[in-house]
Amino acid sequence: MGNIAPSCCTGARCGAARALAARRIRSAGRAVKAKDVFEICHARYRGLQEWLAESAGEVRAVDLATPAQGYQWRPERGRAAEYVADFERIGRRALRRPEWRGRLKLFEIYFLHSLEYRRAIALVGVAAGTFDYWMAEVKRALGREFRRTGLFPPHLYFRAKG
Repeated sequence: MGNIAPSCCTGARCGAARALAARRIRSAGRAVKAKDVFEICHARYRGLQEWLAESAGEVRAVDLATPAQGYQWRPERGRAAEYVADFERIGRRALRRPEWRGRLKLFEIYFLHSLEYRRAIALVGVAAGTFDYWMAEVKRALGREFRRTGLFPPHLYFRAKG
């Protein structure tokens, strides 16, 4: 792909076209690798988790020198909370095999609680190489499970009536 813009469009239009193409690829569902499915669902999970925390009464300082981010779509609070809970529940259930106890611990520490990488390795209690291998396995396994259970693609999850 590269950074060369096609001659048919310039500037913002080209960026918008790329974003639209990326969304179409993601929404196809089956064409996306399991690892990428996990990363898309995890990004939505983190965003909704932060939004729910902020909208629950936390007030952050406003920097008036920073431009506004503009309109950002948000689901109903109840549906957002369901997505967060489903992400956690499906992840825990998919990793519940006794031989995957360490991978479940990794999922909870690193992906759910967002601990820093080095700290997460220490808490899981394995070597960095093992942690990386387990992390790749968790992403693949949960990506397949998120696709199977309907958590992916997220836009269809929120369109469906619970």
